[in-house]
Amino acid sequence: MRLKATGILATAAAVIIASMLSACVPDTVSPAELTSASQIFANDCASCHGSNRAGDRGPDITPSALTDFSSASLASFLTDHKTAKNLTSAQVSLLADWLKSP
Repeated sequence: MRLKATGILATAAAVIIASMLSACVPDTVSPAELTSASQIFANDCASCHGSNRAGDRGPDITPSALTDFSSASLASFLTDHKTAKNLTSAQVSLLADWLKSP
């Protein structure tokens, strides 16, 4: 039950964050893509990294913690990450761009 509640909260937080980010992210990422990336994060990442990306069981992956990484290097890492192995290359790239966004 606790995992289900965590998942629901993570999804809600991701949707709220995506709507707030739509005004902050360059025009190259559409609101629909932001929503898609936030849903990927909520489904595949939030259980370890926390709904706010600040870390839980996994490390902090907020934009400020990722300043030394390009979107391309993040995408490369994510390709081999245990929970991202089922994602398409387009989803991995979108998630990497989203992780770099504030």
